[in-house]
Amino acid sequence: MLDTGGHIKASASQDNSGTARFDIAKGKAAAALGLGFGTRQFYNLVNKNVLPAMFATTINGVTGGNFIPLPGGVLILEAGEVIGAIGVSGASSDRDEFIAIKAIEKLGLSASA
Repeated sequence: MLDTGGHIKASASQDNSGTARFDIAKGKAAAALGLGFGTRQFYNLVNKNVLPAMFATTINGVTGGNFIPLPGGVLILEAGEVIGAIGVSGASSDRDEFIAIKAIEKLGLSASA
């Protein structure tokens, strides 16, 4: 979980998970914060050719590789205000996003995917 400044506030991983999982999850959360909306929305814009795929590559370069534009990066809202983002990695992107949303809701907060 990242705060609005992109600082790590919490993280967790399953034993024996892949070594890149943390970086992928962090990149998904960072992408949501950087864009101001969840990574599902960005992913859909690229897939519908509203944004060129090269745009994601460009942003990833500018952010030093800390931009993962796949579903699973979700903004955390409290009283309608963004207070951070969560990124999940380890399953399908759809499942990652589902887990992120459920985790946010379990905290009594709102998710913006």
